[in-house]
Amino acid sequence: MAFLGLATAPLTTQAQTGTSTTTTTGYYQASEIVGSRVRSSSGEEIGEIKDVVLDNNGCMAYTVVSTGGAGSRVTGTSKMVAVPWQVYTPSSDRVYTVRVDREKIYNAPVFEYSRINEYSTSGWTNNVYSYYGVSPGVGVSVGVSG
Repeated sequence: MAFLGLATAPLTTQAQTGTSTTTTTGYYQASEIVGSRVRSSSGEEIGEIKDVVLDNNGCMAYTVVSTGGAGSRVTGTSKMVAVPWQVYTPSSDRVYTVRVDREKIYNAPVFEYSRINEYSTSGWTNNVYSYYGVSPGVGVSVGVSG
């Protein structure tokens, strides 16, 4: 019986998640964030959110952005960078505006998936937040070494 309970839990959660909206709950579905465009406050295109990275507590640590354009329009100068959620102003049209200069993101250190273990340490995560001049949100565990 316990096995059946575990097997149905994700379906129940999925159904509840699918019916919630960002405008009334303040929650955002990762599936709606990934693939969204990123723009500067002046409307310049920066890139596309490619991933959402969670910490050990299941809280969003940061997003991974491909700079240089979105979708098939990525330019030769594209790279992947970590961007904390705290620098975004979300919208309902899958476009996220950042409150930092476009050059700040373009000049951020490269994010490489092959180094995810290194990027899971408190020191690296603290450096990401510091680089953008923000503090981690409630629940983000940047003080625990990984």
